[in-house]
Amino acid sequence: MKLVDKLRMELASNQDVRIVNELSWQVPLVSYEVSYSRIKRFKMDILMKMLLLTFQEADIRRPAALAEMLLVEELFIRDLIDKMLHTQLIRLDPKGYRLTEKGYGQLEKGIFEEAMDDENAIVFFSAAHNRYWLTEEVQDKKQADGPVYRYAPEPSTDKSRIQELLAQEKDTAEEGYQVLVADVLTVEELGHDAMPCIEFQLYDRKQDLFYARVWNTQSGMWDEVLQKQIEKQELVAWREAMASQESSAEHA
Repeated sequence: MKLVDKLRMELASNQDVRIVNELSWQVPLVSYEVSYSRIKRFKMDILMKMLLLTFQEADIRRPAALAEMLLVEELFIRDLIDKMLHTQLIRLDPKGYRLTEKGYGQLEKGIFEEAMDDENAIVFFSAAHNRYWLTEEVQDKKQADGPVYRYAPEPSTDKSRIQELLAQEKDTAEEGYQVLVADVLTVEELGHDAMPCIEFQLYDRKQDLFYARVWNTQSGMWDEVLQKQIEKQELVAWREAMASQESSAEHA
C-alpha cells in the first residue's frame, strides 16, 4: 500500500473527520561540514600545582634546582615544565618561569586543560524547524524538484548554536578526565537537500474544528512543528472558505 493511501486510511478511521485538502511539498535543508577544536580536561595533579605555586612565589630558571627543592626526579620536572610551556600555562623570562594569565586561571580552578586534535562533523539545518542536528551522511545534491514549503524562512548560520549541538552530542566524561568541544573553527556549506512532507487539511464535524496533519517522511512521524505553523497561518481562511461554499450552496 502506498504511503499516502495508508495515511489517508489512518485519518479516515475517525468517521467525524473529513479530509478537505491534500498537498505534497518539501522542506529545504542545508548541510554543513563543521570543524571544531577539543580539549581534554583533568583535575590538576599535586606536582603540577606545586610547580605553578613555586613559579608564582620564586625566581626559578633551572629544572634541576626545582627538582632538588621538591625532592622529585629532574626528568619528571622537565617533562612537566615542557608540557606547561606547550599549553601556555607558563613562560620563561630573564628571571625565571612565570605563570601566564591562563596558568593563573587554571591553578585557581585546580583544572588542567590540554588541546586535542581537531575533529569534523556533518550538520543539517532546517530553517522551517529552526533546528540543527548531526548526520553521518554528506549531502551534496541539489534540492529535488517540487513545491517548497510555503512558510520556510531563509536559512542563516549560527555558530554558537552549532557549538551547543556539538557539545551536547560530543562531550564525553571518562574516568579521571573529560573531553569537551572548545570552539567551532569553520562552517562550510556542503549542499542543499529537501525533506518531503505530505499535508492533510482536516475538518472534524463533531467538534466543528479545522486542523492540519503533516507527515514528515524523513522522521517517519507526524510533524507538530509544521502543523502548528500551517494552522496559525491558515485556519481562519479554511473556515471562511467553508462558510463561502455553504452560502453558495444555499443560494444555488
